[in-house]
Amino acid sequence: MFNIFKSNKMENLMDALVSVLKAVPDNPMMPEWIGIQSRGMKQWITMQTAKKLGVCTNMHFLFPRQMVDQILTSFKPLKDQENQNEGLNEDLLFWAIMKLIQENRSQKGLSSVENYIKDDETGKKLYQLSLKIAKVFDDYQVYRPHMLLDWQKNQCNEILKDPVAQWQARLWAMITSKNSQNHLAFKAITFLETFSSKNINYDNLPSRISLFGISALPQLFLQVFEKLSEIIDINLFLLTPSNQFFFDIKSERQMARIAIKEEPGIDPENLYYEMTNPLLSSLGTAGKKFHSCLEAFNYHEPFDDLFLDPINDSDKSNSMLVHLKSDILNLVLRKQGANDKKQGTNDKKQGAWDAPVTIGASDTSVCIHACHSPMREAQVLKDLLLNEFQKDPELSPHDIIVMMPDIELYAPFIESVFAFETSLPFLISDRRKRSESEFLDAFLKILALRDARLDKKQVLDLLLSESIAKKFKITTDEIYFIEKMVQDAKILWGRDADHRERFGLPPFEENTWQFGLQRLFMGMAMPENYEELVQDILPCQSLEGLDLEVMGKFAAFCHVLFSCLETLASEKTIEKWCDALKKISILLMDWNLKNKEDPIFLNQTIDELKENAQKSEFTGLVSFEVINSYIEHKFDQNISQGNFLTGNITFCNIMPMRSIPFKIVVLMGMDEKAFPRQTFIPGFDLIKKYPEAFDKILRDEDRYLFLETLLSARLKFIITYTGMSIQDNSKIPCAGVVSELADTMDQSFIFPEGKANHLFHPLHPFNEVYFNQTQSFFSFSNDNCNIAKALCTIRSEKGGNNKPKFIQGLTSKESKETLAGITIDEIIRFFKNPVKAYMKEGLNIKVPDIEAQALDREVFSISGLDQYSLGNLLIEKNKGFPSKTQFYPIIKAMGILPFGEQGKFEYEKILSTAGPVIDMARTIASKKQLPPMAFELNIDGLIVSANFSDIREDGAYFLSFGKLNSARLLSGWIKHLFLNACAPLNYPKKTILIGRDPKGKKPIVTFSFPRLESNAFKYFKELTQIYEKGKNQPFYFFCETSWQFLQALSRGNGELDPLKLDKDLIFKAMNKSKASWYGGYFNSGEKQDRYVSNCVENNDPFESVDALVSSGFVQNSITVYKPLLENLKITS
Repeated sequence: MFNIFKSNKMENLMDALVSVLKAVPDNPMMPEWIGIQSRGMKQWITMQTAKKLGVCTNMHFLFPRQMVDQILTSFKPLKDQENQNEGLNEDLLFWAIMKLIQENRSQKGLSSVENYIKDDETGKKLYQLSLKIAKVFDDYQVYRPHMLLDWQKNQCNEILKDPVAQWQARLWAMITSKNSQNHLAFKAITFLETFSSKNINYDNLPSRISLFGISALPQLFLQVFEKLSEIIDINLFLLTPSNQFFFDIKSERQMARIAIKEEPGIDPENLYYEMTNPLLSSLGTAGKKFHSCLEAFNYHEPFDDLFLDPINDSDKSNSMLVHLKSDILNLVLRKQGANDKKQGTNDKKQGAWDAPVTIGASDTSVCIHACHSPMREAQVLKDLLLNEFQKDPELSPHDIIVMMPDIELYAPFIESVFAFETSLPFLISDRRKRSESEFLDAFLKILALRDARLDKKQVLDLLLSESIAKKFKITTDEIYFIEKMVQDAKILWGRDADHRERFGLPPFEENTWQFGLQRLFMGMAMPENYEELVQDILPCQSLEGLDLEVMGKFAAFCHVLFSCLETLASEKTIEKWCDALKKISILLMDWNLKNKEDPIFLNQTIDELKENAQKSEFTGLVSFEVINSYIEHKFDQNISQGNFLTGNITFCNIMPMRSIPFKIVVLMGMDEKAFPRQTFIPGFDLIKKYPEAFDKILRDEDRYLFLETLLSARLKFIITYTGMSIQDNSKIPCAGVVSELADTMDQSFIFPEGKANHLFHPLHPFNEVYFNQTQSFFSFSNDNCNIAKALCTIRSEKGGNNKPKFIQGLTSKESKETLAGITIDEIIRFFKNPVKAYMKEGLNIKVPDIEAQALDREVFSISGLDQYSLGNLLIEKNKGFPSKTQFYPIIKAMGILPFGEQGKFEYEKILSTAGPVIDMARTIASKKQLPPMAFELNIDGLIVSANFSDIREDGAYFLSFGKLNSARLLSGWIKHLFLNACAPLNYPKKTILIGRDPKGKKPIVTFSFPRLESNAFKYFKELTQIYEKGKNQPFYFFCETSWQFLQALSRGNGELDPLKLDKDLIFKAMNKSKASWYGGYFNSGEKQDRYVSNCVENNDPFESVDALVSSGFVQNSITVYKPLLENLKITS
């Protein structure tokens, strides 16, 4: 018998299922067959059955198609067919289609296919087309079985007049030519046409089958179940939104379309269709279609009425959620301004609608939240849930489900928000295998390197994967050392010269992995020859001890990786590809991980690939691009089904029959473009082109899914979406279903003054509105509260209209550490950018330096810091030789020059520029050199240390290829002060700075500082005191800007005393130094430094003279630079 159980409440359906299960079957050892539509439903049924019956065992859960396949297996006429268990599923169809197109692409009947793939060099187009055709043909088996049977019998029908159908019919005929009965369409139609109780193998079937919570079934499946119900009980438990006949109701939009089509100008309300609940009439299309389909079958309803009006069932009978569900059940239509509906009338014309319901001020049972981003959605949701837990002590995490159209998009934000600061127990389900598995992701990253440039980041990133690093016994600490080795060896990209040639580039070896590894190995073998070429290889410096062991492990990794990538080079048969893939996973990855499922899944995927190709008799050659696409498709296609209903807050995708009841149901990411979900349907899909009454329409199914989700909420129904632009705060529409719900609520309820059910949240979670004790906006974050307090304090101190200063309120930070010992280099680094030192070391704020990030491409020209480094290197190497010795081969072997003649040109240009400095270096080298000295200076308990190496008989020399700008002058001055403060009396204490002219007028300039006596210690102590204070509060001194400012002041004949300076003089000096502060077309200003720009945001010291003086810039510039300027001598 075919029994249907209908209810608007899943709990009632579960009670009905339990009553069925209580009846002892004829064969109690036979498992109960339960048909489900999602694994989440399986877990819920299992738990509810155990809860109601005390135990749940011997239950066989199947998806509808699996169940139909097993039913057909029990049909004797089909069982006699050879290989009847090997039906044409989507995977087998794919390989069969790909094989047939490869072999028959030139045939006349497949000309359309040939035109699409004619320029397909890699076979990827053929792969993608075969995949789409396989999916379409698989749908035909379910929704157009008679059409497929006609095709394989070469019977003509109306559809075959379409050229799109002709090539598909030809292809299907070829697929089924060897076995015309080996597919679902033939089996199901044969079952329906020749069914007899004598033809059933009862040993393989239970005495009853239950289909629970199925929201829709193909008509073919229903026919199979109805036919089988003649000999066993088929029980269909169906969640139904209304207990009334709602199958032919129309929404206002549908009625308007009908009116236009039948008689333009007619009022939709005058049609014979009844105007009923807008949510059910608009969102319930898929449900109406399925219920209409069921009416064509002969079924029995064992229970008279399992429906329950939510108003009579809930403690909160006046909530918006309860009234919405009750209105759907009873087909109630409400409208603002309407009176109570007249008794006994079904007329829905104007004036006869139901009156809206007055809602309490505290009712938040249905609420819509618009945010600026997915991250803000997660933050808002967390606060909403924390509020619910606070209000309801009986609420548990497992009472909450959060669903979204795309879990992959939201998963990172959910993890970052819910795992920290008042963390809530949560689990994320329905993620792709690749997203959840580091092992599978690492495998795909290896495959991706086959056509990659093999730059150092791509290769080194593989070692961040646990499975790969563990295989070669490389620890996390060793990875950082390996990165430094690669950097020192100047490895950029490319395996070797031949590999580079594949990209259409000259086959040069510099900066390749082979080049760098050879340097590293030579450095291991001959560490003392790091300045000499050994067989045209320049050994890398400083590899010894434990470094050698790490180098060995890394070299082994590179060798295995590059060897494995070579095996992916050419086309192969499927069997050889499977062997190659398994070999890669074994050689490069450790399978002994905590999660044993991932290696097993990879192995199964490869085995299935081989098995399906063999079953389809596919023996052709396949390119790497096809295999890689296939593996990626399988990893993305397989969804993780664990972590559902496990006692935590469940985050998952919106899926059919996720209408499991929860106290709180949340829908995230309900944006206009996200829901209903957009699915690509090929233009050759005949189901779409020639639709029939009971076809599956994904858009309608998603809309019905939204309705089912609303019905599954017991206490709260919360929706969040990205409703405002993060760039300009402009409004972004929500999903159409959300708009319809909001419109229905506006018509159905009377809200108290000031209450809104659609809330628009601020951009930042620390906005003060969250902490003003309002009912609508609130937050449980202490961190955000502290930030909001700080911002409010700043605004109140500066006035409500002024923008807050970034640094205000932080300047009173006390030092938590007492400095014991520092080096002279730390002091020099501080004075080059005191604000940066304060923010990094005082506030622990670190801003990424984009310019300092190493590039993974070869050098095309040398400029900036690289030019300075190479120039200094040439000075150092040439100063000990009487003439300009040719160091080009060594410099080239270092991997720092551009390729070919450009590299030689750059080398000669820098050598020429450095020539005058080199000549001066040779002159200095002829003078007597004192032994290197290490000095220490105690300043009130602070020990400052420094090493001096190039001190001659007449003083300390500092040579530089760079221009002698303010930074180098200041560096030399600080070293000069230190040397004069602590060196012995008879020690040479003059300092000479030699470098290029900063003004560009001369090839070389020489600056010097004379010997100082007692003032040296005083000046140096003053600088160390500034250094200590500058770690705890910002010191407004900017190296180049301050230097230009002070020079302008000194040229103005003003006394360099902050208390006696004239404002006009400061103004003139400020204008002359603005170019260094703001920058220009050819140079960037110091304000553009990332640390400085953050520090002076909304508080630019150069806005006015008063701002400049009050910031301390004038005083600080004079304090640091006045002694330097007074002692500076330009000797040439």
